[in-house]
Amino acid sequence: MKRFLLIIFFVLLMHPFFASSVSEGDVSNAFVAITDLGYVSASNFISLQRENYESIAIRISQDNLLPEAILFSDADLSTYISYFNKEPSSNFLASFLPSINPIVLERLELNDWKKGEAIVTGAAALVFPDNLTMQKLISDGSMGIFPRVGVSFNFSVYGSLFKEAVNIKGILLVSSDSYGVPQITPIRLNINNQDYDLSFFERAPLLLTMKNDI
Repeated sequence: MKRFLLIIFFVLLMHPFFASSVSEGDVSNAFVAITDLGYVSASNFISLQRENYESIAIRISQDNLLPEAILFSDADLSTYISYFNKEPSSNFLASFLPSINPIVLERLELNDWKKGEAIVTGAAALVFPDNLTMQKLISDGSMGIFPRVGVSFNFSVYGSLFKEAVNIKGILLVSSDSYGVPQITPIRLNINNQDYDLSFFERAPLLLTMKNDI
């Protein structure tokens, strides 16, 4: 019995080394799906219409009123384009921050997600700078200045577009350049139980923009 338990322990310990190798196409499409949902969630927060975004939940910090976690529950990418063909929100926060709805709509139209092609489940925790408040976010955002945000995440992406489900977890830094264009810097990535080569981002400039119909 003791020998059997030692064998089981060894197999579990070595599991990451025997994990199946996921294709670059599946990895790329998983990142595109997650990124598109990230844009949808950002618009969701700004519009304050969170109850209308199916399969997305945003948890707000009671300290600074900023989002501290985003949760996706079987979020089908094909669901969201209909939200961005409506009239834009005219609430207090949206009136101060530049609207990202045209950017989100452009991405969703570009990728043209079909029902069941890409479905995401998982969560992300967000860490904003200590001195950032909602008031400062509004003030800076009105001038096109956005803070650097740390994101720790664990997502599973699956659907008819994928040969196999892709589990992605890791840490990213999200910031913006002088033109307000989002910049995503990976710190650590683990895909299907294997640490992933970060140079993949450098070799695939369209990684976070356009899906690949395999």
